[in-house]
Amino acid sequence: MHTSIRIYKSKIEKLDTDVLQKIETEFVQILRTVAGFHAYRIIDSGNYSIATISFFETEQGANESFEKSQEWVQANLAHLVDGPPTKFTGQQVFSELA
Repeated sequence: MHTSIRIYKSKIEKLDTDVLQKIETEFVQILRTVAGFHAYRIIDSGNYSIATISFFETEQGANESFEKSQEWVQANLAHLVDGPPTKFTGQQVFSELA
């Protein structure tokens, strides 16, 4: 399993429901087209910082998700983010679920 984490500096303190709905109805549908897609998560610190985490079967899928997210954010949410995200992509080496 490969994971792509993106950390954005936001121009707004916290995401509102309209933005979250746009992400769910538009961007997540794009992620679903990437081969090996497993899951997508958003963490909103409420302090001008947002992290997203995507899970894929392959490194290629994780990297492709980063490219697609860059394109989509630039086209749809550029006014809400302060520059490009910090990116971290890698293979999961341990996972524990309750």
